Amino acid sequence: MSGMAIGTAVIEAGPTSGAKGQARLALQHGKRLFLIESLVASQEWARRFAEHPGTTVVRSAAEILPYIERLVSPARELSVS
Repeated sequence: MSGMAIGTAVIEAGPTSGAKGQARLALQHGKRLFLIESLVASQEWARRFAEHPGTTVVRSAAEILPYIERLVSPARELSVS
């Protein structure tokens, strides 16, 4: 799923969760990864992932939307009516 997405947001995930796996795959696919600040504070794997280029740490899910809008805006400019 992460390969088809614009980005992946991880709100909560343990060290062996599928969400952690999706986060890893998002980085491998060159996709934007969003991690909630509280997750980074509580999980060692999230702290490591936060150091990777392409990862953005946010305080809430509401902070993600401006990033997504910037990622998709060039596609809107190129569309043909």
